[in-house]
Amino acid sequence: MAPSCPQPALPTLLVLLQALLPVSEAQVYLALGDQKLNPTITYGINSLSAKASVKVTAEEEGTQRLLCSVMLGTQTQETRQTVTIYSFPAPNMILTEPEVSEGTEVTVKCEAHSTAKVTLNGVPAQPPGPRAEFLLKATPEDNGRSFSCSATLEVAGQLVHKNQTRELRVLYGPRLDEKDCPGNWTWPENSQQTPMCQAWGNPLPQLKCLKDGTFPLPIGKSVTVTRDLEGTYLCQARSTRGEVTREVTVNVLSPQYEMVIIIVVAAAVILGIAGVATYLYNRQRKIRKYRLQQAQNGIPMKPNTQATPP
Repeated sequence: MAPSCPQPALPTLLVLLQALLPVSEAQVYLALGDQKLNPTITYGINSLSAKASVKVTAEEEGTQRLLCSVMLGTQTQETRQTVTIYSFPAPNMILTEPEVSEGTEVTVKCEAHSTAKVTLNGVPAQPPGPRAEFLLKATPEDNGRSFSCSATLEVAGQLVHKNQTRELRVLYGPRLDEKDCPGNWTWPENSQQTPMCQAWGNPLPQLKCLKDGTFPLPIGKSVTVTRDLEGTYLCQARSTRGEVTREVTVNVLSPQYEMVIIIVVAAAVILGIAGVATYLYNRQRKIRKYRLQQAQNGIPMKPNTQATPP
């Protein structure tokens, strides 16, 4: 089956006939190669323009001569141009399956016109040619990944580009990670907090976090922290691809408990400073005692600083 060719964009030929009047009596002859065209003529005060569209077939691909001739009385004016007819459909972007399960091998392929060169974006570089392909093993990170094929064809010294894009969907079971669903929260009592726990998966799983099987943790909602909120919750993410669970613990700090912590920290700091001071004091005492004994025994004291070399 021969490839279909787009209608070429034929130039609009404007012929100025300032010296030949009246313009309305002018005759126009328009031809593409050996094919006579039926133009639509628009007349101005002292000019006219002629337009014509033509359908071509694959057999007519290549360079054709375009002739426009205007006759008025015994005078004739004409112009000639070169028209390049080509076939360049968009590249064919193929995924063996657009939706696969995690771990499935997928072939990504791009094909274009035999004289075109394709580039498959987002994959390892390959030698230029009319087709490119590679094999991947689908992972959850590939879900929603777009593969783009760019085809380039040189026509009459100019480069023409066309693109095609396909998206891959990867089905995988629920996930509850520490990064997206922390296992431990510690909040001051009466503060405003928003519990955040995000479950991932395709299809997107339903998420519930319950304490004692009945008391829900208001995920994604701002709440006032009370003693009732404290406890261990079992978070369960479920979809048609399976389910996963994770324990989440909420600790509530009362104002008295916070004061105890402040006192303990302050005491630790004071004890630390006192310990350092005691160490330094005792060290100085030992140094002085040692020097006194040396002086009593008649042993000269060593200078604290090194002598300057000659």
